[in-house]
Amino acid sequence: MQLPPLKSLLYFKHAAELGSFKLAAEHLYVTQAAISQQIRSLETHLGCVLFERHTRKICLTAKGKLLLPHIRKAFEHLNHGVQVIEEDPQPSVLNLSVLPSFATCWLLPRISSFQRQHPNIRVRIDPSDSLVDFDAGEADLGIRFGKGHYPGLHSELLASDDMLLAYKPGLIDPSKPLKEQIKSNHLIMDICPDAERAWGILFDKLALTGVHEPHFLEIDNAALVMQATLAGQGVGMLRRQLIQPQLALGQLEIHPEFEIACDYQYYLAGPVGHFNWHKVKLFRTWLLGQFNSL
Repeated sequence: MQLPPLKSLLYFKHAAELGSFKLAAEHLYVTQAAISQQIRSLETHLGCVLFERHTRKICLTAKGKLLLPHIRKAFEHLNHGVQVIEEDPQPSVLNLSVLPSFATCWLLPRISSFQRQHPNIRVRIDPSDSLVDFDAGEADLGIRFGKGHYPGLHSELLASDDMLLAYKPGLIDPSKPLKEQIKSNHLIMDICPDAERAWGILFDKLALTGVHEPHFLEIDNAALVMQATLAGQGVGMLRRQLIQPQLALGQLEIHPEFEIACDYQYYLAGPVGHFNWHKVKLFRTWLLGQFNSL
């Protein structure tokens, strides 16, 4: 015999345990008519009556009493199977997939704070911008800088950022015209949409677009752009979140008259079930606290 629909078995279980179609309907947030229809369908499928229907109550028939323990056991197995999938296979290890620039400039200088607060959780950081196979266990979470649209994943906004014109102290004099100083300095381009847009806005503002447009050293990594800027190799367009320590230590300066909001933002991303894991909740709380303290 072909198995009856799962819904009809679920409705039978609740009606049998509660002794009422009405209470079963309230528990399952459906109508009483829906309960009655599914029970009749199940009885037709099995070719027997499962309930004795009275004016104010229902009672299981002998066949109904015979069926109920098997249905209970079946749903217990189903629930256990779902829990096994949702459970964290490595509760003491947190695997993070993080953009290399964010790992170098932001996360690594701060992660010891999380480790001190939660010494029983080992943190593994994969600095990569490649797609992650969460189903294969390659990562528990990803931290990305983008628009927040990651198909099949849950994402939460962490923070926004701004592009700043940054340089080694003394390289640019804010009291003098910026245009001539830009023309006479080497420029360092982070190959990303926000940096390219910011440089374009600055060039338009300074009337540098066109034949006299300065040339760039182009680097496809914000952390390396920062290192080159720190070394005095030129003027860089850098994200505020990534250079906070260097600004605080006086290792970098920013021009006071230029700041552009990024189109991209920082997101925490991963399978929706991972956000229920204890270690993920702890890390999310810590991460938001770090961003909010800036």
